Amino acid sequence: MGKIQISKKPKKSLKNILKSKSASKPRLKVSSPAYEYSAAAELANRKFISAAIADALIDGDADAVREILLSHLEQVHKDRFYKEAGISRRALFRMMEPNANPTLESLAKICKALTEAA
Repeated sequence: MGKIQISKKPKKSLKNILKSKSASKPRLKVSSPAYEYSAAAELANRKFISAAIADALIDGDADAVREILLSHLEQVHKDRFYKEAGISRRALFRMMEPNANPTLESLAKICKALTEAA
C-alpha cells in the first residue's frame, strides 16, 4: 500500500470560521453615532404588542404569547388594562401561568383590548 498524501495547508472549516467571527468586536463607522435603546417604549406600544401576539398565535407558540403579554403588562398601567379587557386581575395572571390553558374567549378579550386602544 502506498502512502496517503495529505495537504499541507489546513482547510477552512465552518467551526473555525464561526469562532473567528464571534471573537471580533463590532465596529461603528466614525460618522455613525451610537444611541441608547430601550425596549420599554415598544413593549408599551399596543399596536406592536398586538402584532407580536398575532404572529405568535399564527406560529402556534403559546409560551411566546404569555411572555409577550407579561412583558407588556410590566410596562403599562395594569388596572386600566384589566378593566379595558373585561377580565379580573386574578384571571389574567392565572392565564399567564406556565401550565395554564386559557379559553379562546379570554384570549379574544385581551386581543380586543389591545387593538381598541392601539
